[in-house]
Amino acid sequence: MGLGTQDTLTEAESFAAMTGIGSFPVVWSESFDPAALLGVFSHPAWILLSPSGEVVERGVGGVDAAEILQKATAL
Repeated sequence: MGLGTQDTLTEAESFAAMTGIGSFPVVWSESFDPAALLGVFSHPAWILLSPSGEVVERGVGGVDAAEILQKATAL
């Protein structure tokens, strides 16, 4: 899931369309509340959730696609 908080909804939709990230949900909020609830206080950040929604791992900065796919597959 992608979470947009710093741009307008139109900018977030344009970014999603431009980058082709339609393979996963992208949500948007006018406030930073959803990100804060997830413990995200800087960008870029990532969170790996279990199928039940529990936080398995989190990090700040980029993430290696192969590494995160390996971790997700192990869930």
